Amino acid sequence: MYSFTIQHVNEYSILLSFGNSIDVLIHRKLMHAKQCIEQHPFPGFIETVPAYNTLAVYYNPVEIVKTAATIAASVEQTVKAVIADAANTAAATTTRQIEIPVCYDEAFAPDLKETASTLQLSTQELIQIHCSKTYHVYMLGFTPGFPYMGKVDERIFTKRKQQPRLAVKPGSVAIAGEQTGIYPFATPGGWNIIGRTPLQLFDANRTNPFLLKAGDEITFKAITKDAFENYFPSDILVGRDSINSITHPSKTFDDKNQIIQIEQCGFLTTLQDTGRTGYLQYGVSKGGVMDKDAAQLANVLIGNDEDETVLELTQSPHRFLFTADAVIAFTGGGLQPETEQQLLPLHQPLFIAAGTVVICKQQLPGFRLYMAVAGGFAADAFLQSHSTDLLTKAGGYNGRPLKKADALYQKNKLSKLQQQLLQVLKAGAFFTLFQQAASYTSNAIGVLQGAEWNYLTEESATNFTQQSFAVTQQSNRMGYRLKANTLHTKQTCEIISSPVTQGTVQLTASGEIIVLMADAQTVGGYPRIAQVCAADLSLLAQKKPGDTIQFQIVSLQEAEELYMKRVDDLKRLKEVLQTKLS
Repeated sequence: MYSFTIQHVNEYSILLSFGNSIDVLIHRKLMHAKQCIEQHPFPGFIETVPAYNTLAVYYNPVEIVKTAATIAASVEQTVKAVIADAANTAAATTTRQIEIPVCYDEAFAPDLKETASTLQLSTQELIQIHCSKTYHVYMLGFTPGFPYMGKVDERIFTKRKQQPRLAVKPGSVAIAGEQTGIYPFATPGGWNIIGRTPLQLFDANRTNPFLLKAGDEITFKAITKDAFENYFPSDILVGRDSINSITHPSKTFDDKNQIIQIEQCGFLTTLQDTGRTGYLQYGVSKGGVMDKDAAQLANVLIGNDEDETVLELTQSPHRFLFTADAVIAFTGGGLQPETEQQLLPLHQPLFIAAGTVVICKQQLPGFRLYMAVAGGFAADAFLQSHSTDLLTKAGGYNGRPLKKADALYQKNKLSKLQQQLLQVLKAGAFFTLFQQAASYTSNAIGVLQGAEWNYLTEESATNFTQQSFAVTQQSNRMGYRLKANTLHTKQTCEIISSPVTQGTVQLTASGEIIVLMADAQTVGGYPRIAQVCAADLSLLAQKKPGDTIQFQIVSLQEAEELYMKRVDDLKRLKEVLQTKLS
């Protein structure tokens, strides 16, 4: 039996820690625990995410059988029991051995000569050393499919670049510290590029988009520039795996289902559902709507499944022509929808006749407005979600933000309840189902103390809750950067990369605060000083650059109670709608 500790991260995840070092033997124990949990899933289990020496376990709190003071403690008991029961048995695991061809030609290796010189090696010696070892894939993160592999031979340990590149070529093979990795996308990067592989580490059009996974064993084989340019990967090297097969992006709608023509579109308007699950371990962010409460409310108000695809509008002018009769609901904030005749109320079902133009221009408190349509919006499916993933350019509407002249379609036929709602609203009835709209003027954000809360000095721990933080212009769907008086730590502001999630509050080496949001990476190396309560993530999502927030420490039990109250409120709203139309 191997030992580990468990931290309660938030209302829907716990973190297993297997030590404080990067070691293959520790990682194999971690992967064994991962497989035990996945092969014996408990009610409510969603997925696991491995890192170097930690394993995140995600679950649905609603489905957990509570056997302890908190839901998280109940999950801890269950996970410990599952691992203990399986500790003396070998989990069904297969270690894949994969050879990666790499061209180390200077055309593909901009840092090879300089790195070799710094290490007092010739370029050929560096290449030979890099190809001489078998590397263990500890985790995927940073971007989908990016493998963190190690350890490299100590002779080629090297620092990261002082000035990261703004864009690294896809397939670039790099080294930094005791790690080696491969960039799947053209992203910024501070590792030293010493070659490039012709293989695609991530391909949205493959049955399984991911070439590698945690636990794989990798070797590199040097190839010539000619071989690189004429390389054709085999199915084995592509890493197809039926266990991880997914649904291809697809369109299942036609013109007769068109419901909206976009005549003017804002700077970031996308189709989103509540995000994708099961792929965090491959470095794919959960994504989905920023304000989950508003999106689910919009759907429930018009009889949709609460996780149906909605339109997320960021505060900027919009103009929509409805090409068919529709039942819709607007929720959230930031914009006031209106027609030529009247302002349209938020947080209630509305009938919109064919030919009506809806304008969203006047600003309201908040930053994101949500529109749901009865029957849902048709959208591309990718990794079992219809959310738009802007990095992989998949899901939603061709994997991109909407623009002028785009057409939106209704996905499903109206249910019996929705047909009744349509007739009632069309006859002029006024439905008030939701009495208490969210207040986006509040700046209080509840947080749990994070895994590295104790890194803060006593003064900074006090300042964290007593000062206000301003949302900066460098904030987006990936994360909010906050500005305030610098926070200080008692030790180095860096940790061994570990799983992170939406709402994780990170503290950088410069003392800057970053709060991870919907499109955040899946692992991170900054101290996690706090975790935003799930119940307040929606309020945070409605804050725009220039707004201020103030953190308040709450207990896990309080956070779980707030989470379950939101679930119960949504359930009661469904019942009210059913009652009114019965």
